[in-house]
Amino acid sequence: MIFLAILLVGTIALLKLPIELLPNFSFGDISIYIDVRGGMPPVEVESLVTKPVEEAVGTVSHLNNIISISEESRSRVILRFEPGIDMNFVALEVREKFARIKDKLPKEIERPVIAQFQQTDYPIIILAVTAKNYTTEMLRRIVDDDIKEVFQRVEGVANVEVGGGRERKILVEVYESKLRAYNLSLGKLINKLNLNNLNLLIGEVDRVKDKYLIRAIGEFTELDEIRMLGVAVSPSGSVVRLKDVADVKDSYLEATSYARVNTLPVISIYIQKESMANTIKVTDAVDKEIKGLEERLDKRVKLIKTYNQADSIKKAIDSVKTSLLYGALLAVIILYIFLRNFKDTFIIATSIPISVMITFGFMFFSKVTLNVMTLSGLALGIGMLVDNSVVVLENIFSMKERGMNAVRAAVEGSSEMLLAIVASTITTVVVFLPIVFVNKEIRILYSGLALTVTFSLIASLFVAISLVPMLSASLSKRFSKKAVNKPRGPGRLKDFMLKFKAFGYRRLLGFILRARFVFLIIVFVLFAAAVWKFMGIEKEFIGTLEQEDFTIFVELPSGAKLEISDKAVKQIESILAEVPEVKTASARVEPWSSKIYVKLVPLEERKLLTKEVIDKLRPKIKKAEEQFKEAFIYFEEPQAVETNEVVLEIFGYNYEILNQLAVSMVNRMQQIGGLTDVKIRWRKGRPEWQLKVNKESAASFGLTVSEISEQIHAKMRGLRATLYHTEGKEIEVVARLEESDRRVLEQLKKITILLDSGETIYLEQVIDFVPGVGPSKVWRKNKHRMIQVSANRGKHAFGTASSLIKESIKDMKFPKDYSWRFGENYWRMMENQKQMTFALILTLILVYLVLASLFESYTQPFIIMMTVPIALIGVTIALRSTHKPINIGVLMGAIMLGGIVVNNAIIMIDYINRLMESKYNRF
Repeated sequence: MIFLAILLVGTIALLKLPIELLPNFSFGDISIYIDVRGGMPPVEVESLVTKPVEEAVGTVSHLNNIISISEESRSRVILRFEPGIDMNFVALEVREKFARIKDKLPKEIERPVIAQFQQTDYPIIILAVTAKNYTTEMLRRIVDDDIKEVFQRVEGVANVEVGGGRERKILVEVYESKLRAYNLSLGKLINKLNLNNLNLLIGEVDRVKDKYLIRAIGEFTELDEIRMLGVAVSPSGSVVRLKDVADVKDSYLEATSYARVNTLPVISIYIQKESMANTIKVTDAVDKEIKGLEERLDKRVKLIKTYNQADSIKKAIDSVKTSLLYGALLAVIILYIFLRNFKDTFIIATSIPISVMITFGFMFFSKVTLNVMTLSGLALGIGMLVDNSVVVLENIFSMKERGMNAVRAAVEGSSEMLLAIVASTITTVVVFLPIVFVNKEIRILYSGLALTVTFSLIASLFVAISLVPMLSASLSKRFSKKAVNKPRGPGRLKDFMLKFKAFGYRRLLGFILRARFVFLIIVFVLFAAAVWKFMGIEKEFIGTLEQEDFTIFVELPSGAKLEISDKAVKQIESILAEVPEVKTASARVEPWSSKIYVKLVPLEERKLLTKEVIDKLRPKIKKAEEQFKEAFIYFEEPQAVETNEVVLEIFGYNYEILNQLAVSMVNRMQQIGGLTDVKIRWRKGRPEWQLKVNKESAASFGLTVSEISEQIHAKMRGLRATLYHTEGKEIEVVARLEESDRRVLEQLKKITILLDSGETIYLEQVIDFVPGVGPSKVWRKNKHRMIQVSANRGKHAFGTASSLIKESIKDMKFPKDYSWRFGENYWRMMENQKQMTFALILTLILVYLVLASLFESYTQPFIIMMTVPIALIGVTIALRSTHKPINIGVLMGAIMLGGIVVNNAIIMIDYINRLMESKYNRF
C-alpha cells in the first residue's frame, strides 16, 4: 500500500509540475520608456532625460549593467540584473528611485513606462487578426478598442504592440491661408478645443429634503459640434467657426507600419512577456483570453496564431519524455536479454516507475520545474535507477544458490551489498555539491538537473533495499514449485557470457596482471594524448537547440520611406513563398527597419535543419539586398543565452570616430571565413534640415527659440488638442496644418508665426535653413557612449569565433580615450568555464574523500579513482568524432562522470575485499 500511495502522489505531482524549456537563468530586465513631445533630437534626449534617469537608478540593488538608447523623442533605459533575484521587489525599488527625479525631467515628457522586459525581446505569441469584408483600418479599430487591453491585463504580459492598419483619430487639418486671413494661431485653436470639451461639477443647490448637483455640460458628442465651435470673431462681428478655417474629419493618421502573413494584409499583435515570467503559463493565459474574445467579437473576425513560442517548448519537452520512455523500455529489454528470467526482470522493471514517481514528488515539493534539463537528468538517471536493484537482486540470487531460503536470502543479500550501493549512490550524488560554489547563473541552470538526478538515485537506493528484497522473497514463494533447481538464465547469450568469463576474460586479465607495468604505461600515454586533444577542442558557453523559426531583419538607410521598406520586404516574401520548408512568414514593415518572423514546418516534415534553410536563403536574399542602396539584410535565430552572436563594444564619445572604428573592425571581421551577418548595431543619422534661429531677428519680433519651436512643431507634426468620447472609447483629436501646406520645404519657409501684437511674420524671417545629418540614436553602456559590432558565429564554435576576431583586430590603433571589449556573453563564457573546471577538480576531491571514509583506506579509493582519467579518453574520442565543442553541458557531464564511472570499480573492489577475507590471495 505504501508503494501504491507513492505512485498516486507522484502522478499528482507530475500533473502539477510547471513546464518550461530551460530553467529561467536569464538576467532579469527592467526597461524605462520615456516618450518626449516636440521631436526632441537624440543628443538633447541623452542630456536632458537619459543621463538623469541613469544617475537616479544606477544605485539599485543587484544591478549588473545599464544600457540606454536615446533617439528622437524617446529615451530607453534598460536595467539588467543578476539572475535569480525577486524582480517584483527590484521593480519597486526602481520605481521609488525614479520617482525622486521625475519632476526634474523636461515638462515635454509623456507618462513614463516601467516594465519588466526589453523591446528587443522575441514575441512569445504573434496573432494575425483578419475578417471577411473588413479593411485593415476597420480591423485596427477593433484591435485598439476591444482586443489590445485584454492581452495587456494578462499576468506575465509585459508589452503588446500592434502592427498594420492606421490609427483612428479625429483630424483637425487647418488651412494656413485661413489662419493668416483671420489672424489666428494654431495654439489658440488647440486651446479652444480643449477648454470647450468638458463636463464640470460647479456646485449644488439645497432643497428641503435633498440637494441638486449643478453641472456644466460641454463635452463634444458628435463631430458637428466640433465643426461649429466658435474660435474667433471677424472684423465684421460675425463668429468664425472651426469649419471656416479647418477640415474636421473622423479619419486615420498616415500609416506607420504594415503587417502581412504569407503576403496577405492583416493586423498583427505582438505579445511579449516579462523577462522572468513562465512562457507556458503566459501563453496558456493568452489562449484563454483568445477563446473569450472569439465568443464576444463578430464571428467573421478571426484571431490566428502565426507564432506561439509555447509550441516549440512543448514539442521539446515531449521529445525528451519520449526518449525517457524509450530509455526505460530499452533498459528492461536489455535486462531480460541478460537475465532471461521474467520474474527478475519484472522486479527490476517495477523499480523504475516507482523510483521515477518518487522523484516527481520530490521535484514538486522542491519547486523544480519540468524542463529539458530536469527531464534529461531523469533520462540519464533511468539507466542508473536499475543499477542498485540489479546489484541487490544478483546478490540475493547468489544467496539462494548457496541454499538459503527466499526470505533469508533477501535479507542477507541486500544487507551484504548495502555498503557498495550506498557508496556508489553517494559518489554520484556528491558530484553535484560543487554547484553550490559556482555563480548563480550556472547554479540556476543546472540545479534542477542536479536535484533530479539526486532525487532519482536516492529513490532507487530506497527501492533497492526495500521493494526489491520484498518482491524477491514474495515472488520466490509463488514461483518456487516451478523454479526449484532450475537455472535462472539458460540461453545462448548467457552461455556465451559464461564461456567468455571462463576463458576470454580470465586469460585477458591474467595477461594484463603479468604485464601490468606495460599496461599502465600504455594507459598513461593514451591519457596524455587525450588531454592534449581535449585541450584543442573548440569552446562555447552553452549549446543551442534546434529551432523551428528565425527572423529576417531588413535594415535600410535612416529616413527611408515606409513604401521603400515595403517594397524590399515584398521581394523577400516572394522568395520565402518558394521555399517548401517555410510554413508562415509574418512581416512587420516599418520605416527603414522591418522584420519577417519565419516559422518552419516541423522538423520531421523537412529534410533541412534551420541553419541549412538559412544558408539556402542567403544567396537569394543577397540579390534582393543589392537592389536597394545601403540596405543590409540579416538573419537571427532565437537564442536563450546569446550564444550565436559574438558582440564587440567600442567605447568613446564622438560618434564620427566611433563609426570609423566600427567600419574598420567590420572590414577585418568580414575577412574571417565562416562568420556571417557581420554588422554595426548603430545606424547613421537621417538627413535633416536644421532650423537655426537667428536670435537677433527673433528678439526684434519679441520671440524666443522655445516659442518659435512650439508653433512650428504644432503646425508640422500636430498636437493632441483634446479627447473625443464615443462608444465608450476615447479618440485623440489631433490639430495640424493641412498636408498641402506642409509638404515641401518652400511651403515650410512660408509658414506664419503669430506675434503678441497680432501681426504675423514668415518663418524664413527668423530662421536659417541648413542641411545636415542628425544622429539617429545615442547608445550608452554603464554611462559611457558606445557602438556595438556583432557577427553570427556561423560554422565556428563561439570560443573559436571570438579568438579569430580577437586575432584579426589585435593590431588596430585606437585614439586616446577610445577602447573596445567583448560583449557580456564572452565574459560569461570565460568565467563560467573557469568555475566549472574548479567544480570538476572539487568533485574529484569530494569523491575521493567519500570513498576513503567508506572503505577506511587511502589506497583503495585511489585505485577506484583511476577510472576517472581513463574515462577522459572516451570523452575526447566522442567529442572529436562528433565534432562537438566543449561547453557548460560537456563540463557538467564530466562532473557527473566523476561520480558515475567509479560505480563499477566500487562494486569490484568491495567484492575483491570480501574474497580476500575468504582467504583468497590478491591475484
